[in-house]
Amino acid sequence: MWNDLLWPLAAVQQSADFINRQLLASQCRLLRDYVNELNPYSRLPHDVEQLSLTINQCAAELLSIKGSTSQRYLLYLHGGGFALGSLDTHRELCTALTRYADARTLAIDYRLAPDHPAPAGLEDAFAAYQWLLEQGVTPDRIALAGDSAGGGLALALLQKIKQEQLAQPAAVALFSPWVDLTCSSPSMDLNAATDPVLNKVQMHAFAELYADRRALDDPLISPLYGPLDGLPPMHLQVSLQEVLRDDTRRLARGLQQAGGRVDLKEQPWMPHVWQLLYRYLPQAAASVRQAARFIRVETHG
Repeated sequence: MWNDLLWPLAAVQQSADFINRQLLASQCRLLRDYVNELNPYSRLPHDVEQLSLTINQCAAELLSIKGSTSQRYLLYLHGGGFALGSLDTHRELCTALTRYADARTLAIDYRLAPDHPAPAGLEDAFAAYQWLLEQGVTPDRIALAGDSAGGGLALALLQKIKQEQLAQPAAVALFSPWVDLTCSSPSMDLNAATDPVLNKVQMHAFAELYADRRALDDPLISPLYGPLDGLPPMHLQVSLQEVLRDDTRRLARGLQQAGGRVDLKEQPWMPHVWQLLYRYLPQAAASVRQAARFIRVETHG
């Protein structure tokens, strides 16, 4: 009897979940189109060279300073909740890191949810790392960086590199990394009133789109729950007032407990990924230079 009653209810719930997911996916696509319209192709400084590439059928670009002899490489993974962001939205930040880290920066337009949920983005990031190795770039000359969702993707990439038994990059710099998509870090609630950019409801929706049918605590989705041993030295930056503060703190603690070396910088009263505002905020410019200095020190170039 109970089965006869529960089955229709379960079917209705599944239908409702499907409709909600489709509606969310549609809204996400509209938001992505809107963001892309707000970020037209950014002009490069006159002394920066850009080489357009295709890696794993994804658009990519390699930025370098004209006349530079540096053989240091930076692989950058942009943020955007695994559903937004592009080469255009993060080109200025990548240009700044290229300049201050004295590096050649490879940025990729990895595939995004909802059309391409996990592990599509990770596959593209891994293909980009393999591409660098195939060009003869040794791991001691490679650094990895990313912001927000791109920071989480970077951590997942490190775990994928370890799983595939490849050599790790020499250094990692992450800006406000989103590494726990269960959205269970205490600051998700504690900092809700002080974060002008992110909120828990919004982030949980993006997490569901990215994970698709996978559990949110699957290490493939939330790399904070994956192995943290044997990873490169890591430079972490986060705002004390943002909801992702404790994602970063938990990551730093986990890395230290696993024997890793961590450089954690907490900045008061800055918005999420304030480094994108490096042209306008002195604190942002200082943070970008700080991360670049870490990359220079830890890598050969």
